[in-house]
Amino acid sequence: MACGAPVLTTHRTSLPEVGGDAVAYTEPDAGSIAAALGHLLASPERRKQLQEAGLARAREFTWDASAEAHLSSYQRAIE
Repeated sequence: MACGAPVLTTHRTSLPEVGGDAVAYTEPDAGSIAAALGHLLASPERRKQLQEAGLARAREFTWDASAEAHLSSYQRAIE
């Protein structure tokens, strides 16, 4: 995402939390991945949309945001 590449991933683990609406999702089997890749290859508009959304989403992940999230977690643990 941070490089401007459209991202295709699955709904597994924490990937949706990271990708949000800025990535395309598929099931983790070969047929689903092939179909989703084919759709992206055939759709320059969708690739452009994912590129722009991915760049914007990646900018949300900063060291300052990470530090704030950690401090907030530590504060909740203390309380």
